[in-house]
Amino acid sequence: MKYEILSLSEENEHGVVSAKEIISVLKHIADNGTRVALYYIDGNYFIMTTLLDVNDKGLWLEQSTNERDNNRILESDDLIIVSTHLNVKVQFSAKKARSVEHQGYPAFHLPLPKCIYRLQRRDSFRIDVQTAKPLRCVIPAGEPDSKQSYEVALMDISAGGMKLTYAEGDIELVQGQTYEKCQIKLPDLDTISVTIIVRSLFSLSTKSGHTIKRAGCQFINLSTASNVLLQRYVNSMQRAKHVV
Repeated sequence: MKYEILSLSEENEHGVVSAKEIISVLKHIADNGTRVALYYIDGNYFIMTTLLDVNDKGLWLEQSTNERDNNRILESDDLIIVSTHLNVKVQFSAKKARSVEHQGYPAFHLPLPKCIYRLQRRDSFRIDVQTAKPLRCVIPAGEPDSKQSYEVALMDISAGGMKLTYAEGDIELVQGQTYEKCQIKLPDLDTISVTIIVRSLFSLSTKSGHTIKRAGCQFINLSTASNVLLQRYVNSMQRAKHVV
């Protein structure tokens, strides 16, 4: 139950803003005991939990048995909650959790979200990039006449976009900025040229003290030829996952 980085168009397409419908979806998750992933610290860590209850004021999530996780969740300003409803991924965000008791058990209380996303896609199935066959995106430097470029590793890719990962200092991507003529070599296929816009940025500190950055990028006006190749790549990787 990985969270997804959504573009503005995806938010508009998949968003549910009716409070009545939001409560209905969340109640179904709670009543069926469906597992819930609660991401914290910029989405870099998570716990698996259970949605205990929901009403028009908010919702209650079961706390972890690990107090360190609980404290870090309470200190986080941005939380992401992911679950499923009728086999469709459900995702929403929250700003702050409170530690409370619910029916005698320690719980996190969150305000009722103003919007949730029901993420049911057909043409933008997202596939994790295999480490055995890594993908890299070559991004040209900003200067028009410059021949310099940067190679950035992909974490996942779909027909709608991709997630990049890189070390701090390798390249300085800017949220909201567009990058043209980026090149992605698809194994056993061909190289596609794409225009991307950076929708979101996250930072992750490693145990060695280094900073790893992740960028959620959306493809802009993907050509028909590139879309066909990309769909072929995603389909081949999906089939490979089921080969014993």
